[in-house]
Amino acid sequence: MNRLRQLEAFRAVMIAGGVTAAANILNVSQPAVSRLIASLEKSLKIPLFDRRQGRLYPTAEAEFLYGEVDRAITSLDHVTQLAADIRNQKAGHLRIACLPGFATSLLPRVVAEFLAERPDVTMSIQTRSSARVREWIAAQQYDIGIADEFEGHSAVNHESVNIRTVCALSSRHPLASQQVITAKDLDGLPMIIQDRQNRFYHAVKAAFDASGAVLNHRVEVRQFATACLLAEQEAGIAIVSSIDAAEYVGRGLVTRTFEPELPFRLDILYPKYHPRSLLMQEFITQFREKLMPFALPDEFAEPI
Repeated sequence: MNRLRQLEAFRAVMIAGGVTAAANILNVSQPAVSRLIASLEKSLKIPLFDRRQGRLYPTAEAEFLYGEVDRAITSLDHVTQLAADIRNQKAGHLRIACLPGFATSLLPRVVAEFLAERPDVTMSIQTRSSARVREWIAAQQYDIGIADEFEGHSAVNHESVNIRTVCALSSRHPLASQQVITAKDLDGLPMIIQDRQNRFYHAVKAAFDASGAVLNHRVEVRQFATACLLAEQEAGIAIVSSIDAAEYVGRGLVTRTFEPELPFRLDILYPKYHPRSLLMQEFITQFREKLMPFALPDEFAEPI
């Protein structure tokens, strides 16, 4: 620490051109600056200033040394500021892996708002299937994963939230006049369904079976976003996540309450053996807040 103060005093004298002005820059006394300069010269065994008529004149050695000292102190100031930015979640890098559909719905807005207040924060976002997202998180290749169908992994912590689902259909469809649509109302009508291997498809099928309605598989898709676009074009009716549906409402698509209630489980994944940065924790907090309007009541719990 003493060496740093010596170098700061040397730099201040070089910048200000005198001990008195340097003392003002450092907010210390003039004798204190003189002592720091003298001790620096003694430790370096180099004459840094000629003393003539009460003034200090830099030697050639001082001129040569100054550039390196200035760069070192500037770099240290940058490190100090960077540490403060990291502490205040203003700098850093986040890696997010998510489902393709999520990357075209809520996530871009969350990321844009988060970055708007943090010009020195960078992010990388990659989209893949839930299985691949889980593998990436387990391998600590990404900080946060957004998936569905998560069945657990020894190297992954997670929290799950149940998202409200809605019935999505063209504004021109006869059923658009109803505020609530039931499985019975959809009996035999062309439906846009999720991949039959997906847990949510089986929940929809069970609801139809329980009401005695026929689930007419018109189109099978992997992403809710695709289902919304097809429903908008009157290719059928879809039961989708309210997050995805919100992107298309007002563009020829309407949403109605579907009964019985069929929540869609969204999983947020974290590497178990990788500490969460302050920046990551702040992003997770904001992400949860943005999910709240779409989540069923009391669905958020602290991450495991």
